Amino acid sequence: MRRWGILLQAATLVPIAVAYLWFTLVVRGAHGFSGDEPHYLAFTQGLWLYHTVDQHRVLYHHDFFAYYARLMSSHAVHRGGHLYALHYPGLPLVLLPGFALGGAAGAQVTTALIGVLVCWRALHVAARVAGPIAAALAVGMLGLSAPLVLNAGAIYPDLLSGLLLVLGYEALDAPRLTARRALALGLVLAVCPWVHVKLLAVMAVYVAWAASMLWRGAQDRFPSPPSGHMQPSHVVGRAAHPTLTGRKGAQRAAPLSRAQREGSGVRAALLVLGLPLISVAGLMCYNRALYGSPSPAAPYEGPTLLTSNPVAGIVGQIFAQGQGALGTAPFALLAVPGAVALWRRERTAALKIGLATVPFWLVTLTYRIWWGGDAPPLRFLLPLLPLWATGFAALLAGLRTVTARLTVCVFAAATLALTVAIPAAPRLGWPLPAGRGGLLLALGEQVGLPLGAWLPAFEPTRTGPGLWHHAPLIALWAAVLLVAWALLAHGERRARMTTL
Repeated sequence: MRRWGILLQAATLVPIAVAYLWFTLVVRGAHGFSGDEPHYLAFTQGLWLYHTVDQHRVLYHHDFFAYYARLMSSHAVHRGGHLYALHYPGLPLVLLPGFALGGAAGAQVTTALIGVLVCWRALHVAARVAGPIAAALAVGMLGLSAPLVLNAGAIYPDLLSGLLLVLGYEALDAPRLTARRALALGLVLAVCPWVHVKLLAVMAVYVAWAASMLWRGAQDRFPSPPSGHMQPSHVVGRAAHPTLTGRKGAQRAAPLSRAQREGSGVRAALLVLGLPLISVAGLMCYNRALYGSPSPAAPYEGPTLLTSNPVAGIVGQIFAQGQGALGTAPFALLAVPGAVALWRRERTAALKIGLATVPFWLVTLTYRIWWGGDAPPLRFLLPLLPLWATGFAALLAGLRTVTARLTVCVFAAATLALTVAIPAAPRLGWPLPAGRGGLLLALGEQVGLPLGAWLPAFEPTRTGPGLWHHAPLIALWAAVLLVAWALLAHGERRARMTTL
């Protein structure tokens, strides 16, 4: 049985690893960076060459020409003759070993390996709820979708954020928070704010979750003795007979056992609460020294949170052809019926995953650039997909009707077709001007259909017409998805009632 599990994991993860490395090294190469990627690489290069977070020498000596063939803006805060990056050092520090070994290509391989690691841990989480077969199918399909393949070769912190979310969830997904799990969780949460300021929301949720577990554990270990009741007769009877250690030994052992349990709870509390607090304090000192303010948003130019309507972000992440799920990975749209299936299968897991992901998602939706800027599609949604894969697996495990299975197969086939179209897509599937989807254009040319005209587009500029100028298309596709989800739920409900 153990060998079968290892073979199933290998069958799932090896194709994902091959796809990520093939895209990173063969299709994209090391000379196609845009957006914030060259700035993350310049940060990493400054750490490696000059052992400093000051990017002045990297830009002055044009060291970035090794991976970026054009002149690069500073994208930094100018303070006291220094140039401090607008990004936190979490991702550059993770990329540093790969960059030292292979330059920018080594950094890309590092991000690809992080992607494989994310899929591996997501596979474990989903298998505990929906079984190994359904988990392998869900994670394999999600891992081979275009957004994950494109992000695996991109220098952005979102895959690393997804890994931190999954590892923190695994540490908390247990009946009791042991000292070992508390140490793992504390280390994960201590890394979070250094990767991106948005992960402070994850830290707050996970710390509250851990504190609740510790409180409930303390109540279970040390229940209050009932007052006004005599000791049970069977306890009195046992106490009258000395054990092998004698009465004095038993009296000494009871306080010792209680002290050990108290010490374990105290250690867990110190680890899970102390390490994140120390990390946040260090981040505030870092910001104060470099940017002149201890605020977590100190590196950024102006406000970042609460600068957009979350409804527009949700609509865009679902329907926008260049940046949303409908035009890049339709399989991700099964998150809604997957959440329902997970709720029916195991409500505790559904509540935990919702608690771990929804606050972070709401934070990202308040960003003005809900699409992630000049980046691969679904960038801001990417950290949530590994945990949402459990819902996909629950949906696959519960399918009973042929119609439901065919519907899921259509979503999966469309997703794989868009992934196959990556090498032929303009900009390799990154968003195009006027919000057009490169993947849809490439796939439409292959099948001879104007797919790009069938989905709404979003102009990714402040002065552009926005997503709402395609309101009829949005309403049409929303109706199509609602009907598909309703038919899927109705057929599954009828099949379930006939089997009862």
